[in-house]
Amino acid sequence: MKLTNLQYPLTLKSTKEAGQHYLLIDSYESKNALQSGNQISSIALYIPPNSLQTSHNANYEGLDNAALLATAGSKAGELFQGGGGIKGIISAVVGDESVRAAGVSTAIRAGINRNPLAGTALGAGMGLAVNNHMALVYRGPNTFRSHTFNFSFFPKNVPESEMVRDILKDFRKGMLPRYSGAAKTNGRLTSPFFKMPRHYRMSVMSLSGRNPYLDDEMFPRNGKQERINHVITNMTTNHDPNGIVSLHQNGAPVQVNMSLTFQETEFLISEDTVDENFETTSRNLVKQVQDRAQEQANELNLRLRNAGVQRGTVLAEDGNIRFVGGL
Repeated sequence: MKLTNLQYPLTLKSTKEAGQHYLLIDSYESKNALQSGNQISSIALYIPPNSLQTSHNANYEGLDNAALLATAGSKAGELFQGGGGIKGIISAVVGDESVRAAGVSTAIRAGINRNPLAGTALGAGMGLAVNNHMALVYRGPNTFRSHTFNFSFFPKNVPESEMVRDILKDFRKGMLPRYSGAAKTNGRLTSPFFKMPRHYRMSVMSLSGRNPYLDDEMFPRNGKQERINHVITNMTTNHDPNGIVSLHQNGAPVQVNMSLTFQETEFLISEDTVDENFETTSRNLVKQVQDRAQEQANELNLRLRNAGVQRGTVLAEDGNIRFVGGL
């Protein structure tokens, strides 16, 4: 497939605009949610006002008893580092004084919920409020970052009008799905699937190359030092942004506004390293879970063999045989 190269204004990457920075937006065929295929297009556009901004969000939640459980959790970490088993760790944590204190608070709150007057009596009569032992708990990333760019095109001649038309068309094709699964007969009623639209990667550029200050700040790389893919989640085009239809003699709009919203397909990860002791704890936890899962699988196979059931029989959660396949 021939690579499509587009730009606006037409002088953007010429020596006439030597000091001008621009936004380079490359599109790629999407193999799946994360991987990309061949490049399809490369579009260079001026950088619109108020577009060089970015934000980061962290997901925390205030949870009752979390402060007490955090203290007990440190004991679990010590046991994991020492290679302790999950059952022993659970027993140690449950027996911790902090967890017992959490149970007392929970019991008091439950009693107040059953009898709200008791809570009023504690507050009004004794000046007491139940300690929820709340702490702010990290819940992991839950939002993919997005970038919105608002462009205004003012084509002054036929070549510029055609360039704007081609740019709009390429972005529209890149954000829309395609029919798949019926080969040459693909269509609304014949295709069983939609194919995912294109992936996009962006850079802040000048004639001398990538901007060393803004490029990585706006569009960072992932843990593998690869450009993070984006998808277009919204495209809005306005051919009469001033509320008056203004057209050139050939029918081309005098002004076209285009708004694009891109969303990243990966979470950004900090470059800070993880403490080696904590990393050891995490690895031990993973191994304990994997070992337990293998034990359960072995126990299930043993039950099947003892029951004289053929290999491949699958048990439902209620313990009943549902179908025979191939384990």
